[in-house]
Amino acid sequence: MKIAILGASRPHLPLYLKAREMGLETYCIAWAEGAFCKDYADHFCDISIVDKDRIAELCISENIDGIISNALEPAVPIMAYVAEKCGYNGISYEAARRAVNKKLMRMRIKSTGACPQPAFHLMRDSSEIPELFPAIVKPVDSSCSNGVTKVSCAADMKDAVERALQASSDKEILIEQYIEGREVSVESISFRGRHHILAITDKETTGAPYFVETAHHQPSCLPAGIQDKIREYTVSMLSALEIDNGASHAEFKIDADGNVYFIEVGARGGGDFISYELVRLSTGYDFVKGMIEVALGHFSEPRLNTGMYSGVYFLSQETSYIKDFIASNADRDWVVDYCIQEGELKPLRKSQDRSGYIIYQADHKIIADKNEYEK
Repeated sequence: MKIAILGASRPHLPLYLKAREMGLETYCIAWAEGAFCKDYADHFCDISIVDKDRIAELCISENIDGIISNALEPAVPIMAYVAEKCGYNGISYEAARRAVNKKLMRMRIKSTGACPQPAFHLMRDSSEIPELFPAIVKPVDSSCSNGVTKVSCAADMKDAVERALQASSDKEILIEQYIEGREVSVESISFRGRHHILAITDKETTGAPYFVETAHHQPSCLPAGIQDKIREYTVSMLSALEIDNGASHAEFKIDADGNVYFIEVGARGGGDFISYELVRLSTGYDFVKGMIEVALGHFSEPRLNTGMYSGVYFLSQETSYIKDFIASNADRDWVVDYCIQEGELKPLRKSQDRSGYIIYQADHKIIADKNEYEK
């Protein structure tokens, strides 16, 4: 069988390696510049990953059997368009457009009543500021915390709106009620409308104003009752948004009273090593293989193991102690991988500002104690 893979940056390598392991003939679709994975594919096609018609033509002419990508937001509607055009298994193009546009996502959840979500307001400039404070200002069409800011008063709104506009292709802003509380993500895989929850991930962030993730841990340590509620809302939300095939990465907030609010979802696996590493390390499930199986129209239901923990800590100016944490623990048996980039540590405004990471797997949650490493 043949499969087309959108994207060729280094994080996509697990897709190519897994496809090769499964005996598939692979077509790498990406621009040549920076295409790290092109030598791992059977065929390289120098095509932009957003040129959906050329990609569809290639898939038809080469008799390709499915199309896949992961953790790459711009690829979501392209995969759906090509799947519809070529008769592959996937989500509809309409569902994909909702999944990459927070306005359409919010409106669909509101109209269906699928699950609780924050109050929200849409705007295109700062001329009409809603009385919704504290609030989160974000572009309707971005990911990786790009353009996201917390504002507490009207005086801070103009700069937040301008920052969000710069990160938005649609030049439209979503202003949401800020939910104080813990943040988690939910990693799922779906096949023809049946949803499988793989893991709930506890998240650590920089907090206000940018909320860039600094660590992820699986499994969640939330009470069982709250986790059950999160799973229920995830299934309801995925069904309402018609994300009925493939991986998904949903985000929720839980307030002090245990109320759960849907924040957003991507119709793809989570970045930050979540879908490529952490799910496999904590559950034993081969998430990447599952994504490929769904794309090819056949699927084995997940069997999850329990008892293992996994996580990742990210290095930045705000988490400078992680550098010493890595140095002190690099040879421990629970360390899966680590990296420290050269140069000065950057302040976190978006995910791309990070300067390194350390990934772990253990029979307990590994704690990087800031106080210990800042002595």
